[in-house]
Amino acid sequence: MNESLTNIPFPYFPLAILFFLFFFLFKKLKIKTFPALFISILSLVFAIPMIRSGITRDYGIGLWGPNGHDGIWHISLIEQLKKTPLFPDSPIFAGEKLGSYHYGFNLLSALFLKLIALNTIQFYFQIFPIFLALSLGTLSYIFAKKNSDHKTALLFVFLNYFAGSFGWIITFLRDRTFGGESLFWSMQSISTLINPPYALSLVFILLGLILWQNYQPKKKTSNAVFLGIFLALLSAIKVYSAVLVGLAIFSFWLIRFLKKEAKKFDLYLWISMAATSFLILYYFGVFSGGSGLVFKPFWFIHSLVESLDKLYIPSLATLRQNLALQAFSWKFPFLIILEIILLLIFFVGNLGTRIIALPLIVLKKKKTDLDRVLLLISLFAFLFPLFFVQSGTTWNTIQFFYYLLFIFNLYFAQALSKLSSSKKHAPLFFLIILFTIPTSISTLKGSLGNPAPATVSHNELKALSFLKEQEQGTVLTYFWDKDRKQNLKTPIPLRFYETSAYVSALSTQPVFLEDQMNLDITGYPWQERRTLVVDFFEKRLDQYQSRGFLVNNDISYIYLHSPDSLPQDEVDLGVEKIFDSGNVKIYQVLK
Repeated sequence: MNESLTNIPFPYFPLAILFFLFFFLFKKLKIKTFPALFISILSLVFAIPMIRSGITRDYGIGLWGPNGHDGIWHISLIEQLKKTPLFPDSPIFAGEKLGSYHYGFNLLSALFLKLIALNTIQFYFQIFPIFLALSLGTLSYIFAKKNSDHKTALLFVFLNYFAGSFGWIITFLRDRTFGGESLFWSMQSISTLINPPYALSLVFILLGLILWQNYQPKKKTSNAVFLGIFLALLSAIKVYSAVLVGLAIFSFWLIRFLKKEAKKFDLYLWISMAATSFLILYYFGVFSGGSGLVFKPFWFIHSLVESLDKLYIPSLATLRQNLALQAFSWKFPFLIILEIILLLIFFVGNLGTRIIALPLIVLKKKKTDLDRVLLLISLFAFLFPLFFVQSGTTWNTIQFFYYLLFIFNLYFAQALSKLSSSKKHAPLFFLIILFTIPTSISTLKGSLGNPAPATVSHNELKALSFLKEQEQGTVLTYFWDKDRKQNLKTPIPLRFYETSAYVSALSTQPVFLEDQMNLDITGYPWQERRTLVVDFFEKRLDQYQSRGFLVNNDISYIYLHSPDSLPQDEVDLGVEKIFDSGNVKIYQVLK
């Protein structure tokens, strides 16, 4: 299907079909009209941070929030996997295989788009997010109702969509605004769909837990093996979730083994999941390099008060640093006390009103097997970011913590359900809800703003559409320089907004060097290539070296936007201009 870049409307018809299919599913699952409408309406609101991006507007394609980087990266991968689903090349580091990245979500999307011809951009920004929202809401309702009651199920759906942190209290005290969703570091419920692999992993976890509860009493080995393989797919979708679920299942079995209560079902489940996960991660090249965990205790706790874009309390940061320098003195107990205080600030700040669920969890006398597994997942989700950071992109391990918030939503829903049962406590119930949602409202408000923070202009869309129609070949683009973003008005052209994969995503051509952030995360040695690109465009090479650079690196096209230009004339470089819109020029390298 030839996908237009210059005219991407909102996909009303495909979404109408999607909602029709879900209402048919609601009927089959015997979900009544009110919860079905509740899930459907809230799903649309929940999807707002995604669904406004990717549509063609007066100024070009608008992109809100992380979609200017993360969304474009995923589209780049999907387009690459549509061409080569097995052992794909990197779209942003041409000539190298894609590795050290769990691209299961992108692969599933690419295979789906091979079967059903939809526009990739519409699929990523509108169709799939609403599918995920409806799926997450439906499974949240089924899971919570199975383990609690109807009211808890509705609250669990609501919290999985809109529960937030206490960041709004800090921003309100500072400048009378209601923001600060990730001020304490962790992303909150409202931003789930901005991270589609995370959202899809929640769908798999919920379905896996439902199957586990159904299969466990039957003790059939075949069920255990099947469920283990199913949960191992988390390794392909979101490796953080696979680590947490795998450790929780193993720990659950080990604890029961030590108590002499172990069941073979749980052991077979874990072995099946571990073996399949190993094969999946080996296929994705995770063991060959790239980002790994680095032991750095309390990095998030310390950076919370040190970073300008987080809580930032310089007096506490300085006090902690001074006490740490005198750790082997009589001041050591004060350091411990301060570290505990900072840890509590981090924990409570991120949980927000979910902290109300903690007494319910601690004081619950009869914990079920499900409780034990969920609490083990929560424990590991807390410990990993507490003690580890990730090489490449330090803060990535905060993604473990997302799963703790998700599980706390369930217990928070149970606590709120009990509270709402009493008319006397109704005002308190609504006050808690009121304190739960300000950061979500702030995020939604930001997603509804105009114009978009970032854009790809119509001029560039025409150029990228032209490039998309050419034979496959490596594209050379101007190097990313963060200083060029200064003093630009919104919507900021995406080439200045953030280092991103937009040329590879929208042209579907491999790029010599693009999206340095993800190259860092996946562990590619991109700095040497950047030096070569800088030397080329900054005219540090003579005409023979410049021509040699193009030929030796198998460059087929040079994509430039004014005022960037070639370092030498076309004849000396051996290139031919094949597109010129005034602002955007594309050159073909003559071979």
